[in-house]
Amino acid sequence: MMNSLVLLITIYLLFVLLFIRYYVLSKRRIDAMRRQVKVLTHDLETKSEVKKVQSARWQAASSVLEEALLFIDSELNVLYASPIAVQIFGDISDSGVSIVSYTHSDEFELECRGVVSGETDEELYEWQSEFQDSVFQVRALRFDYGAVLALSDISNLHHLEQARRDMFANISHELRTPLTSIRLLLDMLLTREQSVDTISALEKMTTETETLKEMAQELLDISLIESGRFAIKLDSTTAAALIMLAIERLQPQAKLKSIHFRVLECTDVSVWADADQIQRVLGNIFHNAIKFTPPDGSVIVSAIAEDEYVRIETQDSGPGIHPDDLPRIFERFFRADRTRKGAGTGLGLAIANHVVQAHGGEIWAENTPETGAMISFTLLRADK
Repeated sequence: MMNSLVLLITIYLLFVLLFIRYYVLSKRRIDAMRRQVKVLTHDLETKSEVKKVQSARWQAASSVLEEALLFIDSELNVLYASPIAVQIFGDISDSGVSIVSYTHSDEFELECRGVVSGETDEELYEWQSEFQDSVFQVRALRFDYGAVLALSDISNLHHLEQARRDMFANISHELRTPLTSIRLLLDMLLTREQSVDTISALEKMTTETETLKEMAQELLDISLIESGRFAIKLDSTTAAALIMLAIERLQPQAKLKSIHFRVLECTDVSVWADADQIQRVLGNIFHNAIKFTPPDGSVIVSAIAEDEYVRIETQDSGPGIHPDDLPRIFERFFRADRTRKGAGTGLGLAIANHVVQAHGGEIWAENTPETGAMISFTLLRADK
Protein backbone atom coordinates (compact mmCIF):
# COMPACT_ATOMS: atom_id res chain seq x y z
CA MET A 1 0.00 0.00 0.00
CA MET A 2 2.74 2.37 1.02
CA ASN A 3 4.72 1.51 -2.09
CA SER A 4 1.74 2.19 -4.34
CA LEU A 5 1.22 5.62 -2.76
CA VAL A 6 4.87 6.54 -3.28
CA LEU A 7 4.63 5.43 -6.91
CA LEU A 8 1.55 7.54 -7.51
CA ILE A 9 3.17 10.57 -5.90
CA THR A 10 6.27 10.05 -8.05
CA ILE A 11 4.22 9.78 -11.23
CA TYR A 12 2.26 12.91 -10.28
CA LEU A 13 5.40 14.88 -9.61
CA LEU A 14 6.82 13.67 -12.93
CA PHE A 15 3.75 14.93 -14.79
CA VAL A 16 3.93 18.24 -12.94
CA LEU A 17 7.56 18.66 -13.90
CA LEU A 18 6.83 17.76 -17.52
CA PHE A 19 3.95 20.25 -17.59
CA ILE A 20 6.08 22.98 -16.06
CA ARG A 21 8.84 22.28 -18.62
CA TYR A 22 6.36 22.30 -21.51
CA TYR A 23 4.79 25.53 -20.22
CA VAL A 24 8.15 27.26 -19.92
CA LEU A 25 9.25 26.13 -23.38
CA SER A 26 5.92 27.11 -24.90
CA LYS A 27 6.08 30.54 -23.28
CA ARG A 28 9.58 31.06 -24.64
CA ARG A 29 8.45 30.04 -28.11
CA ILE A 30 5.38 32.28 -27.88
CA ASP A 31 7.56 35.19 -26.74
CA ALA A 32 9.96 34.55 -29.63
CA MET A 33 7.05 34.38 -32.07
CA ARG A 34 5.65 37.62 -30.64
CA ARG A 35 9.01 39.28 -31.11
CA GLN A 36 9.21 38.02 -34.68
CA VAL A 37 5.66 39.17 -35.40
CA LYS A 38 6.48 42.55 -33.90
CA VAL A 39 9.58 42.84 -36.11
CA LEU A 40 7.64 41.76 -39.20
CA THR A 41 4.82 44.17 -38.36
CA HIS A 42 7.31 47.00 -37.96
CA ASP A 43 8.96 46.11 -41.28
CA LEU A 44 5.59 45.97 -43.03
CA GLU A 45 4.56 49.29 -41.53
CA THR A 46 7.88 50.81 -42.58
CA LYS A 47 7.57 49.46 -46.11
CA SER A 48 3.95 50.56 -46.24
CA GLU A 49 4.96 54.06 -45.19
CA VAL A 50 7.72 54.08 -47.82
CA LYS A 51 5.23 52.96 -50.44
CA LYS A 52 2.77 55.63 -49.29
CA VAL A 53 5.49 58.28 -49.56
CA GLN A 54 6.56 56.99 -52.97
CA SER A 55 2.94 56.87 -54.13
CA ALA A 56 2.34 60.41 -52.86
CA ARG A 57 5.46 61.63 -54.64
CA TRP A 58 4.42 59.89 -57.86
CA GLN A 59 0.92 61.34 -57.61
CA ALA A 60 2.37 64.82 -57.07
CA ALA A 61 4.80 64.43 -59.96
CA SER A 62 2.15 63.15 -62.36
CA SER A 63 -0.21 65.95 -61.30
CA VAL A 64 2.18 68.71 -62.38
CA LEU A 65 2.96 67.08 -65.73
CA GLU A 66 1.08 68.42 -68.73
CA GLU A 67 0.97 64.94 -70.26
CA ALA A 68 -1.60 62.33 -69.37
CA LEU A 69 0.12 59.17 -68.11
CA LEU A 70 -1.21 55.62 -68.38
CA PHE A 71 0.39 52.41 -67.16
CA ILE A 72 -0.82 49.21 -68.81
CA ASP A 73 0.15 45.59 -68.26
CA SER A 74 0.96 42.99 -70.89
CA GLU A 75 -2.76 42.08 -71.08
CA LEU A 76 -3.64 45.69 -72.01
CA ASN A 77 -5.28 46.40 -68.66
CA VAL A 78 -4.93 49.89 -67.16
CA LEU A 79 -2.94 49.80 -63.92
CA TYR A 80 -2.66 53.54 -63.31
CA ALA A 81 -4.09 56.77 -64.73
CA SER A 82 -2.66 60.16 -63.81
CA PRO A 83 -4.98 63.04 -62.82
CA ILE A 84 -4.72 64.50 -66.33
CA ALA A 85 -5.68 61.12 -67.80
CA VAL A 86 -8.64 60.96 -65.42
CA GLN A 87 -9.79 64.35 -66.71
CA ILE A 88 -9.74 62.99 -70.26
CA PHE A 89 -11.04 59.44 -69.81
CA GLY A 90 -12.60 59.43 -66.32
CA ASP A 91 -11.89 57.47 -63.14
CA ILE A 92 -10.79 53.86 -63.22
CA SER A 93 -13.70 51.94 -61.75
CA ASP A 94 -11.73 48.71 -61.78
CA SER A 95 -7.96 48.41 -61.59
CA GLY A 96 -8.14 45.73 -64.25
CA VAL A 97 -10.19 47.69 -66.80
CA SER A 98 -9.03 47.14 -70.38
CA ILE A 99 -7.50 49.97 -72.37
CA VAL A 100 -10.24 49.81 -75.03
CA SER A 101 -12.97 50.02 -72.36
CA TYR A 102 -11.21 52.94 -70.71
CA THR A 103 -10.41 54.99 -73.83
CA HIS A 104 -13.24 53.75 -76.11
CA SER A 105 -10.80 53.60 -79.01
CA ASP A 106 -10.11 50.44 -81.00
CA GLU A 107 -7.34 52.23 -82.90
CA PHE A 108 -5.59 53.17 -79.65
CA GLU A 109 -5.85 49.59 -78.37
CA LEU A 110 -4.31 48.32 -81.62
CA GLU A 111 -1.34 50.68 -81.23
CA CYS A 112 -0.89 49.65 -77.58
CA ARG A 113 -1.01 45.98 -78.56
CA GLY A 114 1.84 46.58 -80.98
CA VAL A 115 3.84 48.25 -78.19
CA VAL A 116 3.49 45.52 -75.53
CA SER A 117 3.94 42.70 -78.03
CA GLY A 118 7.28 44.12 -79.14
CA GLU A 119 6.54 43.67 -82.84
CA THR A 120 9.43 46.02 -83.67
CA ASP A 121 12.81 46.66 -82.08
CA GLU A 122 11.99 50.29 -81.34
CA GLU A 123 12.31 51.34 -77.71
CA LEU A 124 10.14 54.44 -78.00
CA TYR A 125 6.91 54.35 -79.99
CA GLU A 126 5.18 57.52 -81.22
CA TRP A 127 1.87 58.09 -82.96
CA GLN A 128 -1.13 60.43 -82.94
CA SER A 129 -4.60 59.57 -81.68
CA GLU A 130 -7.81 61.53 -81.45
CA PHE A 131 -10.04 61.57 -78.35
CA GLN A 132 -13.09 63.78 -77.84
CA ASP A 133 -12.26 66.05 -80.81
CA SER A 134 -8.72 66.60 -79.50
CA VAL A 135 -5.50 65.38 -81.12
CA PHE A 136 -2.87 63.79 -78.89
CA GLN A 137 0.76 62.93 -79.56
CA VAL A 138 1.36 59.57 -77.88
CA ARG A 139 4.75 58.33 -76.74
CA ALA A 140 4.99 54.79 -75.39
CA LEU A 141 7.84 52.95 -73.71
CA ARG A 142 7.70 49.19 -73.26
CA PHE A 143 9.02 47.44 -70.16
CA ASP A 144 9.02 43.81 -68.99
CA TYR A 145 5.41 43.59 -67.81
CA GLY A 146 3.66 46.25 -69.86
CA ALA A 147 4.18 49.83 -71.03
CA VAL A 148 3.90 53.45 -69.95
CA LEU A 149 2.06 55.88 -72.22
CA ALA A 150 2.40 59.68 -72.27
CA LEU A 151 -0.30 61.63 -74.13
CA SER A 152 0.28 65.30 -75.05
CA ASP A 153 -2.57 67.44 -76.33
CA ILE A 154 -1.38 68.98 -79.62
CA SER A 155 -4.78 70.22 -80.80
CA ASN A 156 -3.61 73.84 -80.83
CA LEU A 157 -0.51 72.93 -82.85
CA HIS A 158 -2.71 70.91 -85.18
CA HIS A 159 -5.00 73.91 -85.74
CA LEU A 160 -2.02 76.24 -86.23
CA GLU A 161 -0.56 73.84 -88.78
CA GLN A 162 -3.86 73.82 -90.66
CA ALA A 163 -3.98 77.63 -90.55
CA ARG A 164 -0.42 77.75 -91.94
CA ARG A 165 -1.35 75.43 -94.82
CA ASP A 166 -4.43 77.50 -95.59
CA MET A 167 -2.34 80.69 -95.53
CA PHE A 168 0.16 79.22 -98.02
CA ALA A 169 -2.64 78.13 -100.33
CA ASN A 170 -4.30 81.56 -100.17
CA ILE A 171 -1.04 83.43 -100.75
CA SER A 172 -0.25 81.21 -103.72
CA HIS A 173 -3.67 81.79 -105.29
CA GLU A 174 -3.46 85.55 -104.70
CA LEU A 175 0.03 85.78 -106.22
CA ARG A 176 -0.58 83.72 -109.34
CA THR A 177 -3.13 86.08 -110.93
CA PRO A 178 -1.06 89.30 -110.81
CA LEU A 179 2.11 87.42 -111.76
CA THR A 180 0.38 85.98 -114.82
CA SER A 181 -0.76 89.47 -115.79
CA ILE A 182 2.76 90.83 -115.35
CA ARG A 183 4.16 88.05 -117.51
CA LEU A 184 1.64 88.78 -120.28
CA LEU A 185 2.55 92.46 -120.20
CA LEU A 186 6.26 91.65 -120.40
CA ASP A 187 5.68 89.31 -123.36
CA MET A 188 3.72 92.06 -125.11
CA LEU A 189 6.52 94.59 -124.53
CA LEU A 190 9.12 92.14 -125.83
CA THR A 191 7.24 91.81 -129.11
CA ARG A 192 7.62 95.52 -129.76
CA GLU A 193 10.72 97.25 -131.01
CA GLN A 194 12.90 98.16 -128.04
CA SER A 195 16.48 99.21 -127.38
CA VAL A 196 19.04 96.57 -126.46
CA ASP A 197 19.16 97.73 -122.83
CA THR A 198 15.36 97.69 -122.58
CA ILE A 199 15.15 94.20 -124.03
CA SER A 200 17.81 93.00 -121.55
CA ALA A 201 15.88 94.53 -118.65
CA LEU A 202 12.58 93.02 -119.84
CA GLU A 203 14.18 89.58 -120.17
CA LYS A 204 15.54 89.81 -116.62
CA MET A 205 12.09 90.89 -115.37
CA THR A 206 10.56 87.92 -117.20
CA THR A 207 13.03 85.53 -115.55
CA GLU A 208 12.32 86.93 -112.08
CA THR A 209 8.57 86.79 -112.73
CA GLU A 210 8.88 83.10 -113.61
CA THR A 211 10.86 82.56 -110.42
CA LEU A 212 8.08 84.16 -108.39
CA LYS A 213 5.47 82.00 -110.17
CA GLU A 214 7.48 78.88 -109.34
CA MET A 215 7.69 79.95 -105.69
CA ALA A 216 3.93 80.53 -105.57
CA GLN A 217 3.36 77.10 -107.12
CA GLU A 218 5.67 75.51 -104.56
CA LEU A 219 3.68 77.08 -101.71
CA LEU A 220 0.47 75.69 -103.19
CA ASP A 221 2.01 72.26 -103.76
CA ILE A 222 3.34 71.91 -100.22
CA SER A 223 -0.07 72.95 -98.89
CA LEU A 224 -1.80 70.29 -101.02
CA ILE A 225 0.73 67.62 -100.02
CA GLU A 226 0.42 68.28 -96.29
CA SER A 227 -3.39 68.32 -96.45
CA GLY A 228 -3.46 64.98 -98.28
CA ARG A 229 -5.01 66.45 -101.45
CA PHE A 230 -1.97 65.93 -103.65
CA ALA A 231 -3.09 63.34 -106.23
CA ILE A 232 -0.70 60.94 -107.97
CA LYS A 233 -1.76 59.08 -111.13
CA LEU A 234 0.65 56.29 -112.02
CA ASP A 235 1.22 55.16 -115.61
CA SER A 236 3.88 53.04 -117.26
CA THR A 237 6.62 55.07 -118.93
CA THR A 238 10.40 54.94 -119.35
CA ALA A 239 13.00 56.73 -117.29
CA ALA A 240 14.69 57.78 -120.54
CA ALA A 241 11.58 59.61 -121.73
CA LEU A 242 11.22 61.42 -118.39
CA ILE A 243 14.87 62.46 -118.31
CA MET A 244 15.12 63.66 -121.90
CA LEU A 245 11.95 65.78 -121.58
CA ALA A 246 13.26 67.41 -118.38
CA ILE A 247 16.64 68.12 -120.03
CA GLU A 248 14.89 69.68 -123.02
CA ARG A 249 12.92 72.01 -120.73
CA LEU A 250 16.01 73.08 -118.76
CA GLN A 251 18.30 73.38 -121.78
CA PRO A 252 17.77 77.16 -122.27
CA GLN A 253 18.68 77.79 -118.63
CA ALA A 254 21.80 75.64 -118.98
CA LYS A 255 22.91 77.44 -122.14
CA LEU A 256 22.97 80.77 -120.31
CA LYS A 257 25.91 79.38 -118.25
CA SER A 258 27.36 77.18 -121.01
CA ILE A 259 26.57 74.10 -118.95
CA HIS A 260 26.24 70.77 -120.73
CA PHE A 261 23.99 67.84 -119.82
CA ARG A 262 25.68 64.45 -120.15
CA VAL A 263 23.64 61.24 -120.04
CA LEU A 264 26.05 58.46 -119.14
CA GLU A 265 23.61 55.58 -118.81
CA CYS A 266 19.89 55.54 -119.44
CA THR A 267 17.99 52.25 -119.19
CA ASP A 268 14.93 51.57 -121.31
CA VAL A 269 13.22 49.72 -118.43
CA SER A 270 9.70 51.04 -117.85
CA VAL A 271 8.71 52.56 -114.51
CA TRP A 272 5.49 53.50 -112.71
CA ALA A 273 5.28 57.27 -112.63
CA ASP A 274 3.05 60.30 -112.76
CA ALA A 275 4.93 61.97 -115.62
CA ASP A 276 3.92 65.53 -114.68
CA GLN A 277 4.97 65.13 -111.05
CA ILE A 278 8.27 63.39 -111.88
CA GLN A 279 8.95 66.26 -114.28
CA ARG A 280 8.58 68.53 -111.24
CA VAL A 281 11.10 66.40 -109.36
CA LEU A 282 13.62 66.28 -112.21
CA GLY A 283 13.07 69.94 -113.01
CA ASN A 284 13.87 70.94 -109.44
CA ILE A 285 16.93 68.69 -109.26
CA PHE A 286 18.24 69.88 -112.65
CA HIS A 287 17.54 73.52 -111.74
CA ASN A 288 19.62 73.17 -108.57
CA ALA A 289 22.40 71.38 -110.47
CA ILE A 290 22.56 74.20 -113.03
CA LYS A 291 22.43 76.88 -110.34
CA PHE A 292 25.35 75.46 -108.37
CA THR A 293 27.51 74.33 -111.29
CA PRO A 294 30.05 76.93 -112.44
CA PRO A 295 30.04 78.18 -116.07
CA ASP A 296 31.32 75.71 -118.67
CA GLY A 297 30.65 72.88 -116.22
CA SER A 298 28.54 69.77 -116.75
CA VAL A 299 25.58 67.98 -115.19
CA ILE A 300 25.74 64.19 -115.41
CA VAL A 301 22.50 62.18 -115.44
CA SER A 302 22.11 58.39 -115.23
CA ALA A 303 19.21 55.95 -115.01
CA ILE A 304 20.27 52.53 -113.73
CA ALA A 305 17.99 49.48 -113.57
CA GLU A 306 18.02 47.53 -110.29
CA ASP A 307 16.05 44.50 -109.03
CA GLU A 308 12.80 46.30 -108.19
CA TYR A 309 13.63 49.92 -108.95
CA VAL A 310 15.21 52.24 -111.46
CA ARG A 311 17.68 54.61 -109.80
CA ILE A 312 17.97 58.07 -111.36
CA GLU A 313 21.12 60.02 -110.44
CA THR A 314 21.99 63.66 -111.10
CA GLN A 315 25.52 64.85 -110.38
CA ASP A 316 26.61 68.48 -110.60
CA SER A 317 30.13 69.90 -110.55
CA GLY A 318 29.48 72.61 -107.98
CA PRO A 319 30.85 73.11 -104.44
CA GLY A 320 28.93 70.18 -102.98
CA ILE A 321 26.71 70.18 -99.90
CA HIS A 322 28.09 70.86 -96.44
CA PRO A 323 28.12 67.56 -94.46
CA ASP A 324 26.02 69.13 -91.67
CA ASP A 325 23.35 70.06 -94.23
CA LEU A 326 23.04 66.67 -95.95
CA PRO A 327 20.51 65.20 -93.47
CA ARG A 328 18.31 68.32 -93.70
CA ILE A 329 18.16 69.33 -97.35
CA PHE A 330 14.78 67.63 -97.84
CA GLU A 331 13.20 69.55 -94.96
CA ARG A 332 10.65 72.27 -95.68
CA PHE A 333 12.13 75.78 -95.99
CA PHE A 334 15.66 74.55 -95.35
CA ARG A 335 18.36 76.19 -97.43
CA ALA A 336 22.03 75.22 -97.30
CA ASP A 337 23.39 78.75 -97.38
CA ARG A 338 26.95 78.14 -96.23
CA THR A 339 28.31 76.63 -99.44
CA ARG A 340 25.49 76.71 -101.99
CA LYS A 341 24.13 80.22 -102.43
CA GLY A 342 21.00 81.06 -104.34
CA ALA A 343 17.42 82.26 -104.13
CA GLY A 344 14.40 80.09 -103.46
CA THR A 345 11.80 79.07 -100.93
CA GLY A 346 13.60 75.97 -99.70
CA LEU A 347 10.55 73.92 -100.70
CA GLY A 348 11.70 72.36 -103.97
CA LEU A 349 13.49 69.33 -102.55
CA ALA A 350 10.85 68.91 -99.82
CA ILE A 351 8.21 68.64 -102.55
CA ALA A 352 10.43 66.26 -104.51
CA ASN A 353 10.75 64.11 -101.40
CA HIS A 354 6.96 63.92 -100.97
CA VAL A 355 6.41 63.12 -104.66
CA VAL A 356 9.02 60.34 -104.73
CA GLN A 357 7.66 58.79 -101.53
CA ALA A 358 4.15 58.88 -103.00
CA HIS A 359 5.56 56.83 -105.89
CA GLY A 360 6.89 54.23 -103.45
CA GLY A 361 10.50 55.30 -103.95
CA GLU A 362 13.27 56.97 -101.96
CA ILE A 363 15.35 60.09 -102.50
CA TRP A 364 18.72 61.00 -100.99
CA ALA A 365 21.72 63.29 -101.43
CA GLU A 366 25.45 62.72 -101.17
CA ASN A 367 28.71 64.38 -102.09
CA THR A 368 30.75 62.68 -104.81
CA PRO A 369 34.45 61.85 -104.27
CA GLU A 370 35.49 64.08 -107.18
CA THR A 371 33.42 67.26 -106.79
CA GLY A 372 29.84 68.43 -106.53
CA ALA A 373 26.71 66.83 -105.16
CA MET A 374 24.63 63.90 -106.33
CA ILE A 375 20.85 63.67 -105.89
CA SER A 376 19.40 60.19 -106.45
CA PHE A 377 15.89 58.80 -106.32
CA THR A 378 14.17 55.54 -107.22
CA LEU A 379 11.00 54.61 -109.08
CA LEU A 380 9.31 51.22 -109.09
CA ARG A 381 9.87 49.12 -112.19
CA ALA A 382 6.72 48.49 -114.23
CA ASP A 383 7.93 45.18 -115.63
CA LYS A 384 8.06 43.42 -112.25
